[in-house]
Amino acid sequence: MFFRSLLIFISFFLKFNLIQAQCGNSGSQLVINNQFDLNLLVGCEIFEGDLILTSQNITDLSPLSSLSVVNGSFYLMNSFVTDLSPLSSLNSASQILIQSNLLLNSCCALLHFNDALEFGTIMNLSISNNGSFCDDMNALMLECVGYISGCIDSEALNFNSSATEDDGSCLYYCPESIDDIVDYTCHNEAFPSNCSPLIINEPSDGAGHYNNPTGLCYSESPPSSGPHRSMWGRWGEYEYMPPQRYIHNLEHGGIALLYHPCAPIELIDSLRSIACSRPTDDGGDFRWILTPYVDLPTNIAIVAWEWTYLNDCYESESINAFIDDHYRNAPEDFYYNGTYDTLYVGKCEAYGCNDLNAINFESSLLINDESCIYPSLDTQLVVLNDGWSIFSTYISPFSNEMSLIFSDISDQTVIVKNNLGAAYLPDWNIDISLEAGEGYFAKMNSNATLEITGTQLMPEQSPISLAEGWNLLGYLRENPADVLLVFQDIYEHVIIIKDGLGNVYYPEWNYNNIGDMSPGKGYQIKMNTPAQLEYLSNEEEY
Repeated sequence: MFFRSLLIFISFFLKFNLIQAQCGNSGSQLVINNQFDLNLLVGCEIFEGDLILTSQNITDLSPLSSLSVVNGSFYLMNSFVTDLSPLSSLNSASQILIQSNLLLNSCCALLHFNDALEFGTIMNLSISNNGSFCDDMNALMLECVGYISGCIDSEALNFNSSATEDDGSCLYYCPESIDDIVDYTCHNEAFPSNCSPLIINEPSDGAGHYNNPTGLCYSESPPSSGPHRSMWGRWGEYEYMPPQRYIHNLEHGGIALLYHPCAPIELIDSLRSIACSRPTDDGGDFRWILTPYVDLPTNIAIVAWEWTYLNDCYESESINAFIDDHYRNAPEDFYYNGTYDTLYVGKCEAYGCNDLNAINFESSLLINDESCIYPSLDTQLVVLNDGWSIFSTYISPFSNEMSLIFSDISDQTVIVKNNLGAAYLPDWNIDISLEAGEGYFAKMNSNATLEITGTQLMPEQSPISLAEGWNLLGYLRENPADVLLVFQDIYEHVIIIKDGLGNVYYPEWNYNNIGDMSPGKGYQIKMNTPAQLEYLSNEEEY
């Protein structure tokens, strides 16, 4: 009763000139077993769900003459229908099954279904037990179009001895690879830069759909048409997508952006950027595939159906002009994704900056698109002599772990200690953190230079708290300054200051042989009370 009421409701609206009728319910099945219920579908253009016609009471398909799309499966079984021509507009269904309709005598629509299967608009087609004439495609072709198309080359794998006209579908032996995946890594060098675009037009080599293990070969490199796999890919970037797949995406109006496996990363980034910057249009988001292509004759290639753009350089103006001319000029204008996603990387929304050290960090889950922006880097070189010394730095490094800071000279490092006795011991995998404004003891087994990279501290914004007793002090200015002037505001709290060479400053005795405090050096200082040392900025002088 529910379906009967639904069909009556649809018929009512169609009588009032509804321009586009959409029938059925997505994900459900509608089984029709009499002509009256089928007549209620008159004018229906799009059917959502599975439409199943099965009864000898069904004799006339003319109510379905407007039906072009079934978003599901369409079955015609055990009917007394004689003519399939009302179904000639049906060009989309996940599966079409025409079975046991023994009175059929007009079956030319089956050729239409077969063409739609070749183009991929119909995913599966099953025709059986409809009488010897309607089940014989060769007989249908002679009857309906006057010839039999197929491969007429007897050397081909798919030679059709009944064919009278070649349809360009001949297949020849090709070495097979698992799912057409080949070694897509770089084994040589990219090409020299010859910045002269070359545009090639090659008429279609056919569009037949073939599944593994049939090997598919192409006379072009890269191919812009030809036989291909029936499953096309999701739009976006791949570690590698074979031409047997991307050609199907070209057939659906898309663009393949190809690059030589050894092409510079800057070229690949540019191709990715152009794909992600193309605007949407009445067909939805820009349809693109980005993949390396083995043995590409140039650094990059932009491929559309039957058209190829080749260049060693990235020229946005000529590339965009090529895309404007050939995008969506293909046998089928399909915007939606395919189901093939082997080695899929992602699309524009998956790209971004995933480096925690960058200013514009977004997410660790993103694919790095080289868009990261970093703060200006500063580097300080600190000389560490064989034996003991005291060092410090005016750099705030990206990582405060001493093991990372000393990673380049760890084999020359015996121990690094802070004022509390905690130590970095590379041979024992024991680590400490470097703190801004502190000094450190370092013992080396040979002379070494420590390179510290990060952001330079502003000394006037980094006051140092000195505790009563002994401290290890860092020097935060980039130029030397007289120790007497540096401590002139708090000298009465200072008992003694020592450098790594044994030189001292005794305020009480008015003795000083340290002279200037220097960048990279550290100092021992003993206080009689806590105090705070504030350095002047690097722009000021003592």
